Amino acid sequence: MGEANQPVQGSGLSRRTTITFYLPEELRSRARAVYRSTSFEEKDSSWSEMLNKALLTEIGRREAIYNDGVPFTGRDDPLPPGRPIGF
Repeated sequence: MGEANQPVQGSGLSRRTTITFYLPEELRSRARAVYRSTSFEEKDSSWSEMLNKALLTEIGRREAIYNDGVPFTGRDDPLPPGRPIGF
């Protein structure tokens, strides 16, 4: 089994997949510096694990605010491209 199909440690999730997105270079650099400086203390097994933890934190915050703490139902249909109108 390849790395993409391994369980995500500590998340309760069973399969992994790849994701591609854009972010400012400064944010990437800052996140990498945080990982390098804290991965041992935080027991991150990989860069991906740290990013998973960060994403799960934001997902949990939004579910708490907008869905009474209940997980939203996931779907695999494509997300709309670009920025939402009105921002």
